[in-house]
Amino acid sequence: MKRTYKKIYSLMLAVVVMTGAASCGDEFLDQRPSDGVSEGTAIKSSSDMVTARTGMYAALKGSSGAQDYYGLQMFLYGEMHGEDLQYNSKYGSNRASFYYKMEYTTASNFSPTTAIWQSPYVVIQTANHIIEAADGGKLTDKDDAKGKALIGQIRAEALVLRAMATFDLTRVYGKTYTEDNGASLGVPLVTKVISTEEKPSRSTVAECYTQVIKDINEAISSGNLQTKPETGYMSLYAAKALLSRVYLTKGDWANALSTAEDVINNSGKKLWTADEYVQAWKKDDKSHSNEMIFELSVTNSQDWNDRVGIAYIYAENRPDLPGYGDVCATKNFVELLAEDPQDVRANVFLVPSADKKKVFNGAKVYLNKMPAYNGDVRYANIPLLRLSEVYLNAAEAAFRLGDTTKAAQYLNDIIKNRTSDTTKQVTASDVTLARILLERRKELVGEGQRFFDALRNNETITRYTSDATRGWHDVLTTEARSYNRDYYKAYPAIPGYEVDANANLKKQQNNGYNN
Repeated sequence: MKRTYKKIYSLMLAVVVMTGAASCGDEFLDQRPSDGVSEGTAIKSSSDMVTARTGMYAALKGSSGAQDYYGLQMFLYGEMHGEDLQYNSKYGSNRASFYYKMEYTTASNFSPTTAIWQSPYVVIQTANHIIEAADGGKLTDKDDAKGKALIGQIRAEALVLRAMATFDLTRVYGKTYTEDNGASLGVPLVTKVISTEEKPSRSTVAECYTQVIKDINEAISSGNLQTKPETGYMSLYAAKALLSRVYLTKGDWANALSTAEDVINNSGKKLWTADEYVQAWKKDDKSHSNEMIFELSVTNSQDWNDRVGIAYIYAENRPDLPGYGDVCATKNFVELLAEDPQDVRANVFLVPSADKKKVFNGAKVYLNKMPAYNGDVRYANIPLLRLSEVYLNAAEAAFRLGDTTKAAQYLNDIIKNRTSDTTKQVTASDVTLARILLERRKELVGEGQRFFDALRNNETITRYTSDATRGWHDVLTTEARSYNRDYYKAYPAIPGYEVDANANLKKQQNNGYNN
């Protein structure tokens, strides 16, 4: 997935400007192509659509300077707000501190390098170009069997990625669906290529979810998604795994369960065993593909995230295998994992090679879920959907539906593959929601899910309450030490450069922020 943006934008009619210098634009979405290709003529064939597809997947990572989507910020947003990982203030480079410290007070605090906004809309607008080109009936090889099949496949992928970006934006900027059944404001819902004159307003969270679910189901029912996954690209069961996440976040337990069970029973994927778990994170390990459903592929220095990518941020700064070491496990989470010495998940964290300030005292704190490939963490793939999450979705949905037998079954499938301590397993009579959510924390740590789980379940995030419980946390404001979804900073401001470009958004800014 090479990020050859000049060529991609020539074909795709570049949308949101993707450099930090572009934060003062006067248009909600910049429609101008980089080389003057007129609108409507950029995608002429399935070959052009392939190039557009490359740009769409590249935008999932984000711009090269900001990595403002899954290249970096989506993970930091989901983890640095939480209590299991923290900014490593003693050894870090300040690249993971923004959402951790929560010192933002105005819309202007959110720049293109910190706000999750521009690149998701690049994904959406690129997907819209693909969908409209496919539906327009003018592609030169639309009647050729091979071309028709490729056009159908890429259109289906575009529907799912448009849904994914819309869902992510909605859960970042809108209140969680379970708080008010989606009645509050989400984000501008963009389902067509829009002109420079259009200034869309925010749709409700419910409207955004309706479109997300519609898009994914349309892609699934089209029959055009790949059933045999190609690394780095959306497939049928990746779409279904994403849909189970959407249903769970919405609180639609019946659909969350049935969709998760479809993936579990029919995808051909299987959980990593305890013996496989630590090594299976390596993308060249023979067990890696067993459980990995969808990941962003990094193959060379043209499509990697370089030193601003999440893998480099997670990796310790060490001479033999350099990273920034900006993120580490909290002391409380280290102690949580240590409660079960046989739980292999503790071993996906690494002991620092050096601790000159004597902060960690031999604790395993550096997450290694994106391990080095050919001696460089920048070549690590970026995991987005795993079978373990789907099992946990099924366990939680079943429990909430009152089916504790199924809940215990799916939760035990996780537990049995993570620890040899059989006393950790549950039964239908003693399985609890708290235990399911605890296993989600332990299993999905570092994968960008913790904060969203806390929001939808109305949990209180507690980093520390006193100096005695601070561990190796930085000194935080009282509000940032412990809070729930009622705290206004649980939802960020729509970036100032966007509300300045769109008067409708200025009227719909999230509460607590000025522009």
